[in-house]
Amino acid sequence: MKKLLFSLIVFGFLFPQSKTNAQVGTKTLVKFNLSGIAIKNYTLQFERVLTPHSSITLSAGVSPNAPLPFRQALLDQYADNEDGKRAIETTLFTKYIGTIEYRFYFAGRAPSGWYIAPFARYLNIDISQDYTYTPSDGILHKARLNAKFDAYGGGILLGRQWMLGKHVGLDLWLLGPFIGTNIGAEFVGEDPLWRTLKPADVVKLKSDIEGTQLPGYTTTATLAFPLITAKLDGPYYGVRAFGLALSYGF
Repeated sequence: MKKLLFSLIVFGFLFPQSKTNAQVGTKTLVKFNLSGIAIKNYTLQFERVLTPHSSITLSAGVSPNAPLPFRQALLDQYADNEDGKRAIETTLFTKYIGTIEYRFYFAGRAPSGWYIAPFARYLNIDISQDYTYTPSDGILHKARLNAKFDAYGGGILLGRQWMLGKHVGLDLWLLGPFIGTNIGAEFVGEDPLWRTLKPADVVKLKSDIEGTQLPGYTTTATLAFPLITAKLDGPYYGVRAFGLALSYGF
């Protein structure tokens, strides 16, 4: 997939679509994001051409019970931390995303060519994870943590769309950084073995949770046994990059 995306980028620069090949009369496109299949992220997009230079798009995406993105890279990073590896391996999320964007096509042949698109995005996500730790008694403790939160954000996307025929096309979402509202995700779980914990174990557990390092985020732990609560606070940010969608126009 990476080689295909790179080839499309080079093709777009070296062989821009001529006016004679531009589609005539294509005002509406329906698309499916092919590149998201590998990470269980399924996105449909609807695009409506407004003028030769502009269009508006609406997208809806879902990731049902998906593992963490870049899971293997994270496992490699925590190769010497068994608790960290278990947390990564058991983390699942269900994510819903809605996006609206206004596209400006530089060449004035919408929906073909290079475009820039300011966009707004909504996120709703459920996360579950096994949090494990081993206190002074040497017994493995496991708490199933669950969290739910939503967020809003905005950004700008650079992309390129080709119409390969009268109806079929490809849409490359090249790069689109975004940032948004603060996320306050509260992970709550229950430790069935909490009665075996000693005061020093409780202090260490709280320190370990709050010592979790995520760029831009802070973590606060509340231990009211049997409940374990970890609150994650930080900005909603990310990048839309290297997405490839198959489109059908009419």
